[in-house]
Amino acid sequence: MSDAKIEALSKVPLFAPCSRKDLEFLVTRTDEVDVPAGRTLITQGRTADSFYLLLTGGATVRVDDHDRPALEPGSFFGEISMLDRGPATATVVTSAPSKLMVMSHAQFRDAIRANDQLLSQVMAAMAERLRRDMLERQ
Repeated sequence: MSDAKIEALSKVPLFAPCSRKDLEFLVTRTDEVDVPAGRTLITQGRTADSFYLLLTGGATVRVDDHDRPALEPGSFFGEISMLDRGPATATVVTSAPSKLMVMSHAQFRDAIRANDQLLSQVMAAMAERLRRDMLERQ
């Protein structure tokens, strides 16, 4: 297990409150993927089910046909769809060859079954991010 992956996951607000042991466990529930530049990872309005953490590379983000700040290593997205398998709230396209950690809904579901506190921490962090995103859109 890579310390770099654990460190990257620890900087994600959803998982920042987690213990090192919980982070190590979560990393075992992720996949690492390499994708070329120009790959659409999620499309606004379309069903999605995965959380992404950008390890290397970059990506562009569009919400309601408006550009949002570009993503760089350490950025994450897709956490809402990971939780509910609903429509994505943004379109994200890689702008450079990228390496990502990916956790699907099924992988996350299996992780939280083993740790109720983890679910509560993730839900609180997600609520804060939703509020912040809503305020940024106004």
